[in-house]
Amino acid sequence: MLDPVVPDGALARRLAAHEASVHAWGARELRDLGDAVLLHDLTDPEPFWNRVAAPDWPAKAAAFDRRLDEIVTLFATLGRLPHVRTLALGNRPEDLATRLGDAGFRPVRADRSMILEVPGPCLALARTLAVRRDLQLEHVGHGPELRAMEVARLLVRAFDVETDRVPALGAETLAAGRRPGGAVLLLLEAGLPAAVARRLTADGGTYLSSIGTAPALQGRGHGSLVTALAVAEALAEGTRFVHLLVDAENRAAIHLYERLGFVPIGEPVLDLLMP
Repeated sequence: MLDPVVPDGALARRLAAHEASVHAWGARELRDLGDAVLLHDLTDPEPFWNRVAAPDWPAKAAAFDRRLDEIVTLFATLGRLPHVRTLALGNRPEDLATRLGDAGFRPVRADRSMILEVPGPCLALARTLAVRRDLQLEHVGHGPELRAMEVARLLVRAFDVETDRVPALGAETLAAGRRPGGAVLLLLEAGLPAAVARRLTADGGTYLSSIGTAPALQGRGHGSLVTALAVAEALAEGTRFVHLLVDAENRAAIHLYERLGFVPIGEPVLDLLMP
């Protein structure tokens, strides 16, 4: 049974910490700083994998500046760009993004945090797979390794990212499908990759990511279906909450998730980097 959704700062902080924790796998570690959490990749300098999340820093200017100096120094010792992610609700201090901007940080990404409130639409849609003879579901990591590379190529096309990311995405996909609590769902149409979704369950909650549809097959509901299937599996395993992040400018995706029973929490979550 899902926990009741109470949209407040405590929920936003819980989701941010959970999202960071599910990424702590392999060479990535999660460090509790006392007033924030640090996600750090020991081998990959990519800023997405190296960030401070859920900060709870002083409101007084002098104390805030001291703490921010310590955080910047920490990133320098790690050889990483300083990167802070804000909360959807309950930032401490409230004007965190403004203060970071004044200190030289620049926003590079804005996402909507969304959580599943009503599971019915996902469960109903997931049941329709049984009558869709043109579609098949596979779990990557439990079959041919080639499927992981097919997922990587699908994601590169779906999100228009650099093709040189394919090998890394393939390896990450395979690892995600094989790790405890992880699953990579690949929806096939007539035997060809159509849509994919990744779910990671830990500490009673499930985080969904890497949800994409092959460009040539968009508009057929495959993205909705693979998302619903991932949710249905998580619920069957007893998860207490399901959440995701989506580009704040992608209104179509936001509406898709709303139709599936997700609700947005607060304001867009900002990723701020100091160049």
